[in-house]
Amino acid sequence: MSIFYLTSIIIGLTFQNIVKKPFTQKTNGKGLYFFSLLISLSAMLFFMIIEKEFRWNSGLLVYSLLFAIAYSAAIVFNLYAVACGSLSITSLIISYSLILPTAYGLIFLKEAISFKLVLGILLLVISIFFINKKNTTTPMNLKWGTYVILAFVGNGMSSVIQKIQQISFRGDYKNEFMILALAIVTILLSFFVIKKERHEIKAYAKAAWYLAIPCGIANGIVNLFVMVLSNIMPISLMFPIISAGGIIVTYVISRFCLKEKLTKSQFLGFLIGIVSIVFLS
Repeated sequence: MSIFYLTSIIIGLTFQNIVKKPFTQKTNGKGLYFFSLLISLSAMLFFMIIEKEFRWNSGLLVYSLLFAIAYSAAIVFNLYAVACGSLSITSLIISYSLILPTAYGLIFLKEAISFKLVLGILLLVISIFFINKKNTTTPMNLKWGTYVILAFVGNGMSSVIQKIQQISFRGDYKNEFMILALAIVTILLSFFVIKKERHEIKAYAKAAWYLAIPCGIANGIVNLFVMVLSNIMPISLMFPIISAGGIIVTYVISRFCLKEKLTKSQFLGFLIGIVSIVFLS
């Protein structure tokens, strides 16, 4: 059964990554707020369907608001980065964001510093060095880098806030937390859609719905299966498999289906990055 959950999670993560590129290509990097809105709305509806009884707790509100801000930044700036850069490299660097919840655990939860953590950070630095070498065939400019950093911080802080919420509520209110947080995300993104994209909503809806809605459902399934799997499989084994597996499959699809090319140094950095994620996880 664990293999089923692992495979489903990796497929779900990969699907979320690969559908972003076709949409950004189709709209020339526009309509990204609307696309993000559909993803979050679909994920919220998924959790509403599986949660038969919503239990209100006012203490969830602060955590949900903070998560919503971080999650919105992660999803929107991820799309902006993919729109102007490499899908495989963007996915790899954003995966490094797991170092933020790791740092939180070390600093605030007084978790022990392990040899694997130090080695993972060292390999991460080496990976970034090779990825950013000048002999590149993919866009690696300041604009792309800014979007990646913002998505990196948003993604990492989402995990930190989830961890804090679960500690505060002793592992309870998972679905309620996600429903409330995604509802706030939907409201935030609706504001930006109305402000920036309202004149082209019909065109964006036509280009986005068949990609964004399955992406949102996949997001919900991945979160659900991760929660289920964490109860039957060691987390120290689960996250390295999920992270590395998702990145590898994304790279294969990016290379052979989307025709993205990496230089030898970038590919070496990519491989080192996968190893670093395994150690960091």
